[in-house]
Amino acid sequence: MSIHNLEDRIREFINSGRRQSILLKNPSAWNKLCSSLDLIGDTQLAIDSYPQFHNIQDNGSIYLIVYGILQTLLLQQNAAKCIGDSLDIKVKLPKDLENIRVIRSSAAGHPTHQKEKGLSKSCFITRMSISPIGFQLMTVYSEDKECEFHHVSIPALIETQKQYLSEVLAKVVAELERREMEHRQKHKDNKLADIFPHTISYHFSKIFEATHREDLFPLGTPNIKMISECIERFKNELSSRGEWGVYDSINYHCELIEYPLKRLSAYFEGNDDMNAKDAYIFASFLSDQVKSLEEIANELDEEYESKP
Repeated sequence: MSIHNLEDRIREFINSGRRQSILLKNPSAWNKLCSSLDLIGDTQLAIDSYPQFHNIQDNGSIYLIVYGILQTLLLQQNAAKCIGDSLDIKVKLPKDLENIRVIRSSAAGHPTHQKEKGLSKSCFITRMSISPIGFQLMTVYSEDKECEFHHVSIPALIETQKQYLSEVLAKVVAELERREMEHRQKHKDNKLADIFPHTISYHFSKIFEATHREDLFPLGTPNIKMISECIERFKNELSSRGEWGVYDSINYHCELIEYPLKRLSAYFEGNDDMNAKDAYIFASFLSDQVKSLEEIANELDEEYESKP
């Protein structure tokens, strides 16, 4: 899977209602995560455009390209580490990626003075060797250690980064998938659809009957109560999953349900002076909203049965 695809996969996870609501409880971590994901994508765009500069010959431009691509590789690695940190997932960069960091530091980060095994060292890009696709790096040491020369191939660094950074991000995705499956396994046997009994249409038929006949009012109250209890159990089950209040569609229907439930309860108890037609309209509206919640419950049950 490409780095762009892995970035998109992580975004899918963090933008899901429940997971996003959890992450948003820590604004600092959330902002860091979003910034890091943007940086992964932005740096990959820069890396993808790099080949079009292979034929540049002006030395000044070449230095900009070399410094720029090395810094870009570092930024992308740092972003991957920050993504893991924001999600509380340990990210350890492979040795091959650490080597890229060393090259960047020596050639374009802190070339004038570094320490290595107690020795001071300074690094030089040999100007005669530099091109958009590579350069010779000379390293000189204190004491009597001989200087070293290394050829750096930028396309090779990019291929190494592509391979190993993809593996790092794939591990982040795998951990997110594992956590999601653990959550689904925990709750999948508690079917949301079961909260709404198969007899619910019968209960609504009794409510409809009771709306226009006072002698049938006693049928209205217990059936309205049953509907109200279903809604409360639905809310409670979503709360146990950390999902109550995170879905706009559920919030919308539950808010619409609250008012007709309250009015119909008062009507059947003789504490509301609306007429029978109004009561019927409220009951009809309530029935439609409950059906919408049933549909959502079935969709969520199917989601919990599937793999993320």
